[in-house]
Amino acid sequence: MRLLAAVLLGLVLASVMLAREPGFGEYRAERESLARMPARFRGEWLQKRGLDAARYTEYRRPETTGLRLVGKYGRGPSNEVTGRGNLVALTLGSEVALLDFANPDSPVVLSEIQFNFIPRQTALHDSFLLTCGNGIEIWDIADTTKPVYRNVIPYGVGDFAIYDTFLYFGSWGTFYSYSIADAANPRLLGTCQDSGYVTAATATVAVARELNDVLGFIDVSNPAVPRRVGTYSMLALGLDARGTICVANGYRNGDPDELWVDVLDISNPANPQRLGEADSVGGYDIHLSGPLAFASGYYYGWGFAILDISDSTRPHVISQVMTPSQRFAAWADWTSNWAYVADMVGLAVMDISNLNSPRYDTTVMSADEAQDVWVDQGRAYVADGMAGLRILDVSNPALPAELGGIDTLFYNTMTWSAVGQDSFAFTGWMPSPYLRAIDVSDPTRPRMAGGCSVFDPPKDMVLRDSLLYVAMAYRFQVVNVARPREPKLVGSCVLQNDVVDLWLDDSLAYVSSYPSPIINVANPASPSIVGNISSGTSGIAVIRDTYAVVTPGFDSIVVYNVSIPSMPYRVASLVLTGGHQYVNDVELMDGDTLAAVSGDHVHLVNVRDPLTPREVCRWSPPNGDAPRLSYSAPYLYVACWDMGVCILETAEMAISEPAGAKHLPLLAILPSVTSRYLRIFLSEGGSEVDLRLFDVTGREVMRISTGPRQPSAGPVLSVDLAGIPAGVYVLRGTALGKATTAKVVKTLRR
Repeated sequence: MRLLAAVLLGLVLASVMLAREPGFGEYRAERESLARMPARFRGEWLQKRGLDAARYTEYRRPETTGLRLVGKYGRGPSNEVTGRGNLVALTLGSEVALLDFANPDSPVVLSEIQFNFIPRQTALHDSFLLTCGNGIEIWDIADTTKPVYRNVIPYGVGDFAIYDTFLYFGSWGTFYSYSIADAANPRLLGTCQDSGYVTAATATVAVARELNDVLGFIDVSNPAVPRRVGTYSMLALGLDARGTICVANGYRNGDPDELWVDVLDISNPANPQRLGEADSVGGYDIHLSGPLAFASGYYYGWGFAILDISDSTRPHVISQVMTPSQRFAAWADWTSNWAYVADMVGLAVMDISNLNSPRYDTTVMSADEAQDVWVDQGRAYVADGMAGLRILDVSNPALPAELGGIDTLFYNTMTWSAVGQDSFAFTGWMPSPYLRAIDVSDPTRPRMAGGCSVFDPPKDMVLRDSLLYVAMAYRFQVVNVARPREPKLVGSCVLQNDVVDLWLDDSLAYVSSYPSPIINVANPASPSIVGNISSGTSGIAVIRDTYAVVTPGFDSIVVYNVSIPSMPYRVASLVLTGGHQYVNDVELMDGDTLAAVSGDHVHLVNVRDPLTPREVCRWSPPNGDAPRLSYSAPYLYVACWDMGVCILETAEMAISEPAGAKHLPLLAILPSVTSRYLRIFLSEGGSEVDLRLFDVTGREVMRISTGPRQPSAGPVLSVDLAGIPAGVYVLRGTALGKATTAKVVKTLRR
């Protein structure tokens, strides 16, 4: 029960750290569990537990709003693999990659087909590729370098099977039989009632994993009149069928630490019979080829396995071998020297020239869950979970392309955050040292350059000049990266809880946690907490030094006045559209007039007036997960976990304002960072000005009276800050009869 124990521990920690609002922890716990299984199992996993499985079981047309998807880097965890000759089709994340393995030492990526969903099963049929998820999409791959979309069968589908010119699948309690003799124009032949997920088919029988933990056998000898005829009690994982046999793998007595394989006689599908079994072997997927069965493997000790099934009554394991991570699917042609495993972090290529001693050769197209993204000068640095750091060329946002990456397969690499600038990138990394510096001067071959021991793996980071501000569980730390190969910890302060997000605003850092601290970083060697937003937050961004837009974790955003950091107070809130949902990150766009909010949707909120925020549009990521955002004008980059990175741009409607609206500030301060002199420009005429200067503790240090007017420069107040210590200050009071706030930073020298 090792996996179960690990999952339960992770869920408990997720709930404790992140359940700041009812349901948020539960959502994260659900997502963590789903991430540990192949995509084709996720709908049934939710259904069995009575949870909402709509996004896996119902077809949804893409939502068109004021945000437009420009481009997508769809690589994520590898879910399925199939092939024909030297052509291999790999589903990873929200794409299917076609690869040529004519030379296994140098496989060629022919094309990467992007989808608006996570593909759950893929098959090659003649010159077509079919893949399912949000519908079954059909692509013409006669030219494998230029796939062409042809059609979609609009059902939410978790798995399917093809035999000859017939396609079988289940959706929402119905079994469907289609003719794909003309693949570009599939034709419905028949249906029957059945709640299973069709996984394999022969000339006369389709086999489905049923929700009540049995195998269901559907007679398709006449595809126009399919009918369920029999069952076999088994909590099945992977299975395949051929002729009159079905090879199925499952748990024994429901125990995930006890796997076995059954070989069944299905010549009479109304009464399937066990022919033989093999103990202590199996996995999420089984593929039959010649006299062999290839089992993908599972987790921990359950490796990729080769079984001899030439005698159906005595199946036995020939050999097993491990791959770097969790194994989801397998495919091989028994006459060749190679097998392919859809390992969670890429395509594991196996040398099976010696069946008794197969050998893991390499992993290609490494990818995992996009946790964080940072954009700098045409490059996107992606913290990609177990796949380490991936570097993308986004100079053409419509066609993002991976330049290179760095990871340490077999060593439990985990990255949650990444930043980059010029020739170096920095990542939160596990194992220790938790902060790594990476030389990206040649982005196609990034190299580990150094490390720094920090308290815990960084969850979020901000890079400013030669200082790296790092937020992690129970600590906020400042690292000097002036010598990037030798990063040096220079300052630290203790936090009360785990963290999610970090925002840096001049000399103040805002950390999403519970509570959410405001930290003075004017002296990097001695960061100190000067205030707290008392509620828990999962994302934070600060508008014009005065208003913090935060996500409390569920359904809404909240606006706090943080002009006096020691005394933040709530001033506004907005319930977002879309019903019961979680929200995570916040990013400011278009001169702080728009706030992008991520979660199971990406919302755009007009915050030109922070006291009256209003939602203007939203975009639905097909997998329902968008944890992190990064804005690099004019594009919004969204880290979408197993869907990869989506690049969005705002439509005109998202930024339009009512005619005649005025949004002019009451006053402007020049310069806002000064060693002594300050000038305050008023936007209107008038004489009544009563402003007071407060330090970050809320102590009043100066009162500013109305000064002489200078008509040639407009209404101006001149202020001398001589004698006031260096630090962050806030101007508050009334100008022209209206309340106003602004921030001033006093330095030792300018």
